[in-house]
Parts: sequence; C-alpha cells; structure tokens
Amino acid sequence: MRRPGDPFDVLVVGGGLAGLTAAHHAALRGLTVACVDEGGHMGGLVMNVSAIDGYPAMGTVGGAELAAGQLEAILDLGVEIIPDTASALRVDGDVKTVTTGMGDQKAKTVIVASGARLKSLGVPGEESLFGRGVSQCADCDGGFFVDQKVVVVGGGDSALQEALHLADYASEITIVTRGNNLRARQSYVTRAAENPKFSFRWETTVAEIVGSDGVEGVRLVPAGGGDPEDFECTGVFVFVGLEANDGFLPSDIERDENGFVKTDTTFATALDGVYAVGAVRSGYSGQLASAAGEAASVLAGLPAT
Repeated sequence: MRRPGDPFDVLVVGGGLAGLTAAHHAALRGLTVACVDEGGHMGGLVMNVSAIDGYPAMGTVGGAELAAGQLEAILDLGVEIIPDTASALRVDGDVKTVTTGMGDQKAKTVIVASGARLKSLGVPGEESLFGRGVSQCADCDGGFFVDQKVVVVGGGDSALQEALHLADYASEITIVTRGNNLRARQSYVTRAAENPKFSFRWETTVAEIVGSDGVEGVRLVPAGGGDPEDFECTGVFVFVGLEANDGFLPSDIERDENGFVKTDTTFATALDGVYAVGAVRSGYSGQLASAAGEAASVLAGLPAT
C-alpha cells in the first residue's frame, strides 16, 4: 500500500501499447504504478489503426479496441492515471522525478514509453491546410474523400496501410515516394500493386501543397532535382516517418543520430533506474508485438514487493 507522498514503485511515461503493457506487468507484480499520459486517453498512435497486423490477437482487432481493453485491465489493478504531459525528468539518487502540469511525480523506477509522433513534410501549404485536405489519419478522415483523388506521401508500412484503407473511399490513390521502391511489408505492397486504384510516383518529393480553402493539388519535383509538376488532388496523407517524443528527457540520456533514446540490451538508459521501450527507443523494430515484449522484459527484471 502506497502512502500519500511516497514515490511510486514504477512511473510509466506514455499511454501507448508499450506503456499500457509496462503498467499492466508492473501492477501484476504487486508494485505501485502510475501512468502519465497527455489527456489520459491512452492508446497512442495505435488508436488511429482500424485493423492491426503483426500483433498476437484472436482475429482482427482495431487499435482503439485493443487500447480500451488494456486500459480497463490496468485500472482494475489499481494503476493511477495522471492525465498530463511530462515536461522534465530528473534523478536525485534513488528517486526519479517527472514534472507534469499537475505537479512533480516521484518514483523509484521510470519507464519511458512516450513513443513517437508522425513527421511532417515541412513544405508550404501543409500546416495551413491541415484538416482541410491534409491529414495523417486515413481511418479518421477517409470518409471525406469518397470518389476523390488523393496522394499518400511515403513508402513504409504506415503509408501503405493507410493507403489501403483509403482505397475503400477514394477513386484514385497516388503513392509519392523519394525512393525507387517501397519499404513496406510485402503483403501491403502486393495488395497495392494489384489494386487498379493505385499509381506510383517514384523518386519524387512534394515541394508544396496547393490550395486556398482546401487542397487542390501538390507540386511534385524529382528527388534528384528538376522541373516541378502540378498534380491535381483533393487530399494529401503524410506518412514520412517518426520522430521521438523525447523533449522532456535530460541530455544525460543518450540519443542516436535521429533523436531516439539509446538503451542497453535490458532497455536501460544511461540514467540508473530509467528505462526506455517502444517507439521512443533506438533500434525499436516498429512491430507492436515488440513494443509489448520490451515492456514486459523490463518488468521481469524488477523485484516484486
């Protein structure tokens, strides 16, 4: 039983699948646990996925459904949800302090499962037209593009998975990628190649998203340089990779060249008692099953009370 003012045994930062799994396993071991998640909604980016691949579940499961089940489980186990954003972390001996808008939260062990956010293109028109034709969630916005032409920017799993979902609505889907092939799993590539709604623009980048009240098209340029081309569409879905949600972490925690947190094989960071799992971590495979496995592995190494 935790007394008021005592540190939690485990504080999890992040409410995505890795964070939910970490909180669940910690509570099962009899530890006192809190989970910091902005808004307290839990689920992370997986909430935007209508049908999850690569996760051991019975039949097809949606991200929201999966997250809701795990949230219910940790609440039943007594995990405290802190619906706020982590803004800083510091280590004072055996006690770690995570600063939030609701005050300082202290713990003996911190598990950073803050995940990653979708990158933007950083081109003119993207920000001003976001929500007016520019999107990063096909499951949320696909229904607005029935029988319309859309562009999906990116060539990885997320881009292809979202594009395949858009195929239920849009009349034409053009995949724009700076490479000369797709990096997505073969099953996605095969389905897209066999679907007559799909076309591909290889070795091409988007230089601008064009429109006033809504998206009217994109300005495409060859990746190696060359003359621009205006391409008509009413929707642009951007999936060009991720960047770590690591702004609250101190410089003592080492990152790789892309800003993701470095850990050892036990998922420990350079700060004693601070671990990192899932999409915030350098070397993460991108598979949801791996996120859950990393979180479970950390807790397996912690002593029970």
